[in-house]
Amino acid sequence: MRIITSNSTLITGRLTFILLLFSFSLFASDHITITIKHLPDYTPKDTEVFLVTSYNNWNPSDENFQLKKNANGEFFITLQKRDKPFQYKFTRGTWLEVEGNDIGEIKQNRWYDPEGPQQIDVVIMSWQDMAKRYLNRLKITVNSIPEETPYDATLFVAGDFNNWNPRDPESKMSKHPDGKYYLSLPLGLKKLEYKITRGSWESVEGRDNGRAIHNRVFNMEEDGWMSEVKVNSWEDLSGNTMTPYMFLLLLGAFQGLLLIISIFGIQENNRKANVVLITLIFLTSIAIICRVGTFYREIFNAAPKLYLFPEMLFFLYGPLFYLYIKSLTIKESIDIKDYFKRLSPFMIQLLIYTPMIAMPKDAFIESVINFKYAWFYQLVGGVGLLFSGYYWWKCRNLIREQEEESAAFLSEDRNLNYLNVVLTVYLVCLTIWGVLYIGGGIGLVFDLETLPLIEFLIDVMWFIIAGVSFMMGYYAMNQPEMLRVSELKTTYKVPEEGVVSPVNTQNIDVQEGLSKELLEVKKQLGEMMTTKILFTNPRLTLPELAKELDTNTHDLSKVINEGYNKNFYDFVNAYRVEAFIKEVYSDEKQEFTYLGHAYNVGFNSKTAFNRAFKKETGQTPTQYFNKEKQLM
Repeated sequence: MRIITSNSTLITGRLTFILLLFSFSLFASDHITITIKHLPDYTPKDTEVFLVTSYNNWNPSDENFQLKKNANGEFFITLQKRDKPFQYKFTRGTWLEVEGNDIGEIKQNRWYDPEGPQQIDVVIMSWQDMAKRYLNRLKITVNSIPEETPYDATLFVAGDFNNWNPRDPESKMSKHPDGKYYLSLPLGLKKLEYKITRGSWESVEGRDNGRAIHNRVFNMEEDGWMSEVKVNSWEDLSGNTMTPYMFLLLLGAFQGLLLIISIFGIQENNRKANVVLITLIFLTSIAIICRVGTFYREIFNAAPKLYLFPEMLFFLYGPLFYLYIKSLTIKESIDIKDYFKRLSPFMIQLLIYTPMIAMPKDAFIESVINFKYAWFYQLVGGVGLLFSGYYWWKCRNLIREQEEESAAFLSEDRNLNYLNVVLTVYLVCLTIWGVLYIGGGIGLVFDLETLPLIEFLIDVMWFIIAGVSFMMGYYAMNQPEMLRVSELKTTYKVPEEGVVSPVNTQNIDVQEGLSKELLEVKKQLGEMMTTKILFTNPRLTLPELAKELDTNTHDLSKVINEGYNKNFYDFVNAYRVEAFIKEVYSDEKQEFTYLGHAYNVGFNSKTAFNRAFKKETGQTPTQYFNKEKQLM
């Protein structure tokens, strides 16, 4: 009996377990469980959470749909499974306390899918009533403003998030007792471009020098949630102030314009070259004025395309400077085709810039301030740098040819140093220009702030350009014989009328490399230089001397070069040095200074005299005569 009873109890227990398992499976298949796996950190500890659905009339506090907590402390609710989809949300008891999206705004209804799993896990991102207080929002702090800021000034943030409204009430900054201005930006904003204003674009912030500042960028991923900025200036209060730099630029520009008027009065033989010089000075002066004008917001807003005019010098300055020097070298008028060839790159640049010129004014202003087409200007500037470097090399060769022709045809010392100085300054500008690109490249590669350095170098370069224009005009006015060599070069190529025909060069004297006829010319030359003392004429030229000898410049040049192993300039100066030494010795009473004697024998400057004397004797005049006294 005991055995039977024991077996019956065992069987009954198993049957009960099977029934319970079956019942649970039936219950589980007919129900769904929704579990909240995560709540916002700021959710109150004693909060109640309710499920609101389309089948409880969206009641935000229905006790039948209140969630409970499981052993893990998670809110959950078990519902009768439905055959049709339904929508639902979670609240904390009212519609004001409904869940929101990741930035605390209205969240779309959740959907239940009958075909989906019976265990549903959800995450509540925010509560709309608490998100604005607890969610992270970008904050801008202005910790310093210019001293000239009005005491009652109100600051605003204008940016791409509020359509660049300079007086947006929602973007008004609040001033705290610590003197700083604060603004919390709209939720969900992670990156923006902006500027600080005092309520209008006329009173927008600027840089240290008062110029327009490019848009500030606030990136949460790089800068965090807080950005502290310093307002360096206000454009309406300091942007229109005339700085010493701007004054000097304008001074150079207006002096250039005055020089243009003065240059028109120079002798006729300079007219050809000076027309090119006038054009160069005029365009440079206008470019400088345009550059200064863009520093003023009123002028820039009224005529923003002035910004482009200085860019045009990239392909104008080099060709015009080259044509100016060429006009000094060649007597004949430069072919119009040569002008067109030299200036064609500028015409191409003008064509490329046409879209910029045709751009609407507001769009162009925005593109300049925000460096929208900076890459384009940098590309054009890089090509302009190479182009200008090429013309510097061509100008250098022209000046060297000019110096060689001077030595071959003139006995006077022509001051061409200013052209070499201009060329040196031109090279300095090109060097600064190159450093701009090197500095910009280093800043780009190593993520360095090189803008202040670049702007400083640009300012220096424009200051130099302003000075060069003034210097070129000044020397052009003070050297009325600029084209003297040009006229002589033609004589070299075409013998004068009335001179004898070229002598027979077949009968050559082996010792000196000259024909007998040329040796005769050499003999006559030596006699004439000593008897007629032609060297005392400071402006003695090769054609003039050839006329005295009744020969042509070609043969006379050959005699001097091969018979005396000198060029014409050194040949004449050798006689002058010899005459100078004799004059000094004969001036027992020392009535004249060394320089006075130098002028008497034909030198036209102290520099030319000292250079020629040392070249002939290897000593300065003082050293030479001191040594002679010791020997006596």
